[in-house]
Parts: sequence; C-alpha cells; structure tokens
Amino acid sequence: MITRTVFIASVVAALCVVASGCGGTDDDSTALPADQVAAFGSPYCVTARRWAVHDLDGGGDGAYARRGAPGLKAWWKEQLAYLERSLAQAPPGIRKAEAVNERVIRTQLTPLLEKYGFDFERIGTEATPGETAFAEHPPAAVVNAQEVRNAYQNRVCGYGGSPPPADVTFAKSAASKPYCAAAAAQEEGQGKVAEAGFTPGAFKSYVTSDALLAALDVQDVKAPPEIADDVKADNEWVRTRKLPLLERYGYDYRKLVLEGSAEELAAFNYFDPRVEEHDRRVSAYVQQVCGIE
Repeated sequence: MITRTVFIASVVAALCVVASGCGGTDDDSTALPADQVAAFGSPYCVTARRWAVHDLDGGGDGAYARRGAPGLKAWWKEQLAYLERSLAQAPPGIRKAEAVNERVIRTQLTPLLEKYGFDFERIGTEATPGETAFAEHPPAAVVNAQEVRNAYQNRVCGYGGSPPPADVTFAKSAASKPYCAAAAAQEEGQGKVAEAGFTPGAFKSYVTSDALLAALDVQDVKAPPEIADDVKADNEWVRTRKLPLLERYGYDYRKLVLEGSAEELAAFNYFDPRVEEHDRRVSAYVQQVCGIE
C-alpha cells in the first residue's frame, strides 16, 4: 500500500530543497568555471531558484497537509506549469533529462492523482498495487534522469542540495559514537529550522545558539582520525564563511537563494572547490556510520 510519505518522496524527490549543507564567504571569489557562473544567471536557473523558494512553503506534501486534496491539486497545477517552463528553458546537456521528468509527472503521475481526486487517503486505500508501482519503484531511466537534473540544478543553479557523498567506504570504530552523537545533535537543530519553514527567525535562533557551537566543538575534538581533517575544514567553513553569509542576508534563506551570487550559493551549498571534497567525505561517513541522511 502506498503511503503519503512514500508517494511524495517518489513523485517530487527531484523538486525538494535540502538545506543540510550551508556555507558563505567574506571573499566571494572562487574557482568556479566562467561558464558555470554564466549558466547560473540563465533563465533555466532563475526559474529553478524561484521554484525552490516557492516550494519551501511546503511543496506537495505541505499543501496537502494544510488544505487537503484542494491544496495538493492547486500545487500540482503550479508544478506542471513550472516543469513546462523549465523544459522550454533547459540547456542542451540536460534537456533530455528534463523531458523525461516532465513527461513522467504529466502523463503517468498526474492521471493517478486525478483519478483519486488528489486525495492521498483515497490513493492509500483504493489504488491498486499496479497503479502505485510506478511511484513506489520508478524505472531506472526515470531515476537516472532525475539524478542528472538534480545534479545540474544543485551545482550550477544553486537550487539547494549539497554535493553527493564521496565514493569511499568507512567502518564503525570506537571513535564513532561520540562523533555521531554530536553530528546527530547538529542534524536535530537543522531539522527544527526546516520544520519552522526556514524562516529568518528560526535560522538565526539556531545558527547563533550555543548548541550549534558546542556541537561543532565536540565534532572537532571527537572526529575519527580518518575524517578529522575533513571535519575541521567543514566546521571552519561554517564558522568563518557560513555564519557571516547568513548574517549578511539577515538569516533569510529565501532572500539568499533569490539574490545571492553564483559564488555565494556555491559556498552555501558546499560546492565551493575549497570545501567540496571535505564535505563529501564527511557526508559519506555520517551516512554510512552514523546513519544520518
């Protein structure tokens, strides 16, 4: 049986905003390629960032939670319009991926929602396994297309996601427990910011709190040897670049996404080349050993 959470995760995973990685810089110069900086200002990327900010208000799941089926129906209509515009603006390198994503949502997922009145409760109780199979287990070609699309939007457009975990394997050790506890505390704080809708007040309350600074200090001291240098680099990035950048934008994440430069958003999302590989290794350890996604 399809659940509301599984359905939304499957349907709009490509549209979610992840705020797990943040960074800033007093010196906005980076080694970003000139063509990437130019692409950041393209109509495609501007459209993507505007949708990202709009989607921060809850997306499909949030719309359903607030207003039920009518809310989801209205949001879905907006999403279809966004995807049509995005496809028309897509650069050649990801146009095929955009086309696959738009077609799947428009021709396969939309009819399912329409059939059951955009009501997750009805889908959960009335839809057949065959009807929900696609949403729960999309074909590899669809998954690959969404991954290509996500990677471009995150890296080039500054959509909100962070670099993927490094392709390296870590194992649990005696040093894992205290470090993972500190990482979990930081994750909990970030989760509260997300639950509050990424409001300036929520962001400021968290990033200026003693709890965040304490978690960073513990991580620096307790980091397992294999990622000690990476943890220190990541946390130094938070202290010296992320926090000043957030302060510069009044702790307003939406304003940062809409008005920030390519360099600022690359720093915010850890795509700045000075920190990216450190962050990827930390992410791999946290996911594999600490079980934190």
